[in-house]
Amino acid sequence: MSMGTFDAEEYERREKKISSVVAESDDRRTNFEGHIEYTGEDSIEDLLARLKEVKPE
Repeated sequence: MSMGTFDAEEYERREKKISSVVAESDDRRTNFEGHIEYTGEDSIEDLLARLKEVKPE
């Protein structure tokens, strides 16, 4: 069988595989735990400006 072509058996196998996917993820928010240490290398204004660059709107 060449790439890109498949017979009816392969089509059915792929359909069965696709239809049997189990999504065990939940839609709840992920809570991250940790802490932030300020080393004084950047000013608060620099940190806020960087946050605005990476924060999705």
